[in-house]
Amino acid sequence: MSKQGLIGNLKSFFKKLIKKKRPLQSDEVELILPGLTIRMKRNLSIKDPHEVTVVVPRAEFRKKLDKNYEAVEYEVILNSITVVHAPRHPPTEPHS
Repeated sequence: MSKQGLIGNLKSFFKKLIKKKRPLQSDEVELILPGLTIRMKRNLSIKDPHEVTVVVPRAEFRKKLDKNYEAVEYEVILNSITVVHAPRHPPTEPHS
């Protein structure tokens, strides 16, 4: 076998060896609120579509100040924060 043929075979071998399967779906969510950090990263190699939903129905931030406009109290209310990773379903048929 020639030197060029050997080099070509080695290149082909190593390409197959290090070939990575890329994910079909990739999502990344980072939600940062005072006192809370939520990170979610996903890489899926499946064909069924999935979706990511982040729901923040209530986030309240209150700061009480004194006469000199200096913070004396800081209140954070976070309620029902949801991160969902779920398969997508086809729409249902309307009922007759």
